[in-house]
Amino acid sequence: MIRVSCRILPQWRFITTRRWYSVSKNVQIKPVTQLRTCTKADFVSAPNSKLQSMIWHNPLQNVLITKKPFTVGTRKAMVDFISHLHDSYPEINIIIHPEVADEISEDFSQAVNNDPNRPHVLYTGTQQEIVQKTDLLVTLGGDGTILHGVSNFGNHQVPPVLAFSLGTLGFLLPFDFEEYKDIFKRVISSRAKCLHRTRLECHVVKKGTNSKEPKNKHVIRRAMNDIFIHRGSAPHLANLDIYIDGAFLTRTIADGVVLSSPTGSTAYSLSAGGSIVSPLVPGILLTPICPRSLSFRPLLLPHSSHIKIKVGSKMNQINANTVINLSVDGFPQDDLHLGDEIHIINEIGTIYVEGTQIPPYYRDKQNGPDKNTDSLPEPHQKQVLNSGIYCVAKSENDWTNGINELLGFNSSFKFTRRLQDN
Repeated sequence: MIRVSCRILPQWRFITTRRWYSVSKNVQIKPVTQLRTCTKADFVSAPNSKLQSMIWHNPLQNVLITKKPFTVGTRKAMVDFISHLHDSYPEINIIIHPEVADEISEDFSQAVNNDPNRPHVLYTGTQQEIVQKTDLLVTLGGDGTILHGVSNFGNHQVPPVLAFSLGTLGFLLPFDFEEYKDIFKRVISSRAKCLHRTRLECHVVKKGTNSKEPKNKHVIRRAMNDIFIHRGSAPHLANLDIYIDGAFLTRTIADGVVLSSPTGSTAYSLSAGGSIVSPLVPGILLTPICPRSLSFRPLLLPHSSHIKIKVGSKMNQINANTVINLSVDGFPQDDLHLGDEIHIINEIGTIYVEGTQIPPYYRDKQNGPDKNTDSLPEPHQKQVLNSGIYCVAKSENDWTNGINELLGFNSSFKFTRRLQDN
């Protein structure tokens, strides 16, 4: 059963047939559990191409559309997009989040193809229910909308992402919204190309004595962009011990460090002085933020690397209660304390723990990402997960065009002669 508070969805009521109905005559809301389980596309590589063809062997049906809540431009765009899909592709089921359903349910001025007997049917439910049903993720907005949409899938496989820009600029936004009819036609007819972007995997292990969390609690988060470890509002620098593949690298005193995927190299990492890296380069970026030592330079590590960061063992009793902040793709996580550890890998990397190597694509079927575990899962309890995110691309040159148009790469200084006052 879908539980929605009356404050969020005042115009809905629950019927004993387990269906939601909107008061609006042009919109009908139904639970997403009525839809069939998601189908997955295949991705086929072609010689001499950076992109992969997205092929639907089973028809694309369930499309999740997400946007930034309560923004006028994206609200109108979403209504236009849904109306087009319902008019042109009646087989497509539209999934939206409950808060968005509440926002737009009164905005449809007419029913499907102007037929009063065919209201716009929208599906919604809990996040877990939506994840299980989504074939394609469509985002309307900026890069932040994409990161938020992807984060909703947590540690599950993310469906292909089709991103439309609505007046904002971003490296993940190849299409203007005005193109939506032609682009979606290409997607549904298996004529779209995708760029595969890798994600980072962050294992947070609570080992500090000052933490209120259970000791040895093991939490997994995934990042499309970056993992940001920083001192927050503390007046002193963060003391962090960094290990690479089990070997001690350095003890750094800095404002923090950024661990970034190639996709995220143009975000926090770039602002901190890191390199710009193509998403096709398999690697992990380690970029210090304002380190005390000038010899601590940004690193580009192999994508198979295991990076362990331990909240500094050198902290004395004066700052032993220091809290270190952690964020994943811009979303704050639980604070870190003295002795806590962060293990960061690519989804296809390997964790090195006390002389053993544990491939990260194995996961315990019984333990969710927030369950307490005393150690990493045993191999016989694990399952294989797919990795990375496939983003619908416009052309082979999206990334090159992006660094030129968005960053003004290698632009010369512009000289403007001032007019002297008479």
